[in-house]
Amino acid sequence: MKKILSLIILFAGVIAINACRKDSVKLPDGIIRTVLPQIIKDTSADVLIQDPATFKGRFSVGVFFKDDIKPKKMDVVVIMNGDKTKVKTLKADITSFPTAVDITATSLATLFGKTAADIQTGDVFEIGADVTLNDGTLITVFRTDGTEPYGGDAQNYNDASLTVQYKKVCALDINDLVGTFTMDDPDFWGGTYKVTTTLAGNVLTVHNWIEFPSSTLKLTVNEKTQSVTVPKQITVPGAAYGYHNWTSVGNGDINACATAITLKLTNTVDEGSFGAATMTMTKD
Repeated sequence: MKKILSLIILFAGVIAINACRKDSVKLPDGIIRTVLPQIIKDTSADVLIQDPATFKGRFSVGVFFKDDIKPKKMDVVVIMNGDKTKVKTLKADITSFPTAVDITATSLATLFGKTAADIQTGDVFEIGADVTLNDGTLITVFRTDGTEPYGGDAQNYNDASLTVQYKKVCALDINDLVGTFTMDDPDFWGGTYKVTTTLAGNVLTVHNWIEFPSSTLKLTVNEKTQSVTVPKQITVPGAAYGYHNWTSVGNGDINACATAITLKLTNTVDEGSFGAATMTMTKD
């Protein structure tokens, strides 16, 4: 195996033009041209492990630069709970890109000598790809030496995805989100207060928002991802607390184990913005 520098320049093609002559460009010593893998969850399948007995996930293995050179092969590898000393191969010798890969809780757990029933809440399986280039160079995705396989910049590209994670969470029953909650809001409202919720389809309405009796905040619940979206809405029309037309927009995550929702909202009024704030509502 060739020794690879921790920083590998992603080289999609460099052309030097001198008059009408095309010259070849030589990379500096120790720098090689490589392929950036792209691992993407199929959101039409399960994206969280809520019930290991029924979990069925799917993801695709491809290349980020679609028109660039392709690798000799990719091997799909998995680590559990961030332990990079135990890298397991889920599917070897992928040569067609993109390729869809199906998984179950059993197929993941078996790699680590476990059964699906052994998977505990909080366990996380992270999946990536080891890339073998056409010259035989192997680029591993999970490393124990602290280096990044493609440098830090590669992970900042728009839509770049070197790995995906599947986490075991508590199963969500959307009806459990109905009731009385304690809203802990140190950033925006600067206090703790009670709210109640009602449900219509997948829309959860929070009543007594910002302690204004007639105000409401509507959350759209996604049970599959255990997340909520908060479409832009006027929560308190007209005048309240010296301001006008209180408005919120944002998103949030559901903790089904604690029956809690953490919201990340931007709150505004006609007079200006209060900026972004994080708050958590927990069922009493």
